[in-house]
Amino acid sequence: MKTLILTFLSCCIIAMHVHAAEEPLIPTALNDVLLKIRPGMTTNQVLAVLSPSYPKVAGRMGDWSGQSGYIDYKLDERFTLSVSSVMSDGRQLVHDNLLFYVFDWQTKRRVDIKLYFGEGKSHQEPIKK
Repeated sequence: MKTLILTFLSCCIIAMHVHAAEEPLIPTALNDVLLKIRPGMTTNQVLAVLSPSYPKVAGRMGDWSGQSGYIDYKLDERFTLSVSSVMSDGRQLVHDNLLFYVFDWQTKRRVDIKLYFGEGKSHQEPIKK
């Protein structure tokens, strides 16, 4: 009986990993709006970008040190988006050096997304899909 239970649990774990391997690293809905988040945006502006895809999104201050840190946006029960931010004139703004963390609590994965711009380009220019 013990062997049967262990075999069943092993099969469940393997099935979860296979299913996770077939999924994109970040949710499609998030990928569709991620590049709309721009340096200098306020927390409310980021919430406005995320809320059409994630109506129950909520933002809160995450890890913070001095004048910089992260705002965590809980998208749903599974995913959280952390956005690098700075404090400026008492407001939390998206940092000029865009850095995102996407936490997948189900698979216990974190995807780091850092945007780099080529020579002569800046984050102020529209990003083409």
